[in-house]
Amino acid sequence: MREDYVLAKIKDLLTDRGWTLYRLSKESGISYSTLNNTFHRNNVPSISTLLHVCEGFGMTMAEFFNEGGTVVKQLTTTDQQLLIDFHSLKREDKRLVSAYMQGLLKSPSAPYPTEAEQAETANQTYSGELSD
Repeated sequence: MREDYVLAKIKDLLTDRGWTLYRLSKESGISYSTLNNTFHRNNVPSISTLLHVCEGFGMTMAEFFNEGGTVVKQLTTTDQQLLIDFHSLKREDKRLVSAYMQGLLKSPSAPYPTEAEQAETANQTYSGELSD
């Protein structure tokens, strides 16, 4: 692996997300001056710094270094906590959270199904009406 791989990968991730170093510093908890010096001096970040950078990007180190697309998306600590919190909500609150997230993402993905929709799907599956 080339020495410049890590900095190039961070630059690519910044570009893909439309982020600045300042935004990465806020997301990762690393000071802007540390990140800026790392890039201007062309230094490879320490493992500790890279772990924080990965957390800032919402990815694991395995995902950061994955080139072949063979690593399955692993949940970060933040992802895990979101799932724990989501699963502790009442069904209607899950629908609200889902709708709110869709609004933030501005995506038309299907909302969290209502209890009636889930029951109908379960009945169709049970009676063999749905196909794979």
